[in-house]
Amino acid sequence: MHNPFRFAEPQILQEQLKLVMGHFRNTLVIIPICLLIWWSLSNEANTPYLHWWAAAAISSNLLLQLYGWYHLNYGLSGTKAQRIAWVYSLLHLVDGMMWGLVSWLVLGTVSEVEGILVMAVFAGMLGGSLATLSPVPLFYLAFALPQVTGMISKLWSMEDLSYPSLSLAVFLYFVALLGQLLNSTKTTLSAINMKLELASSNAKLRQIEKSQTLEQERQRLMQEMHDGLGSSLVSALRVVENGKMQSGEVAQVLKDCIDDLKLAIDSIEPVDDDLLLLLATLRFRLGARLESTGVRLHWKVAQIPPLDWLDPRTSLHVLRILQEAFTNIIKHTKATEVTLSTRLDADYVVVTVTDNGGGFELTDAIQNGGRGLASQLHRAEAIGAEVSWLSDSKETSVMLKLPVKQKCEPE
Repeated sequence: MHNPFRFAEPQILQEQLKLVMGHFRNTLVIIPICLLIWWSLSNEANTPYLHWWAAAAISSNLLLQLYGWYHLNYGLSGTKAQRIAWVYSLLHLVDGMMWGLVSWLVLGTVSEVEGILVMAVFAGMLGGSLATLSPVPLFYLAFALPQVTGMISKLWSMEDLSYPSLSLAVFLYFVALLGQLLNSTKTTLSAINMKLELASSNAKLRQIEKSQTLEQERQRLMQEMHDGLGSSLVSALRVVENGKMQSGEVAQVLKDCIDDLKLAIDSIEPVDDDLLLLLATLRFRLGARLESTGVRLHWKVAQIPPLDWLDPRTSLHVLRILQEAFTNIIKHTKATEVTLSTRLDADYVVVTVTDNGGGFELTDAIQNGGRGLASQLHRAEAIGAEVSWLSDSKETSVMLKLPVKQKCEPE
């Protein structure tokens, strides 16, 4: 048969201790009650003892408060829960003995009206402490049993025949409270078990979601490598086999493939919604290549808000769009300088890449050019962004407008 006064397993006991220690600060009201008893009930017969009792009772309560506050905030772990609970039980036992002792110090030395007041206060304390200590029944028993024992033994020893009958009433009241305690404890344990089961289910769901996310990322990277890196290598291999590509052109294709591979790897790195950090990886990858072709890079980024929709997939789209812009500058313009800048425009972050090359005809480039510009448009649409171009005989600008908040989920 289950013993309700035994400590539960560590995980459940830890939750019970949190409930008790979190609510026990409400019992600070005991301190003014101690002062009230000391001030209103002391007389020539009991004053010397009540002084010491009030000081000890207040100290005992403050010690309980301090012990609970410390472990609740700094040291309440499942492995230590049972040891903490035993010490807490001992402190409640001492506190209960203090209140059982006051019956012997007061009853018999005060008037009947004052004696009834003392018993009413004790009855209220027994009932009130039930709400605070019921999550751990042993705590309530440690506090209430010595208090009830002290009161019953004092009432039974008094000469007036009416007092022994009151001791029976005190005992029956205590038994009734114990019954209520057991019912309350069942409800509390049920709530704690439900909370732990829910936490366990949530942890399993998070693990499943993590596994699914990893699998999706693996498939995404495989697809990206197949469509980008794989396609470039296969095309280059066929041209080389037919003897139609010079060694310099082969080297350029291999460089492009390496850039694609590095870009896919960079997209996996966590950027924590920070677009500037993502752009910094692009600068690190392309800086040396631009320099080797005689293009000077100017970096003019400004502080921008975080983009909470940035993840490895959307990051790769952003990197691909900007990589295509830089690749077009290197391959198709005679630019000597290129500038990357950022700015905030209403609900958008605008990333602009500007070069001092000769420019191009936009409509003709989209209709008759390669897949580069079309790919940029498609990738921008996939993440809810916009890409546009401005070109004249002096410079060309590629503008990527990224929403600060996504209105819908990116494709």
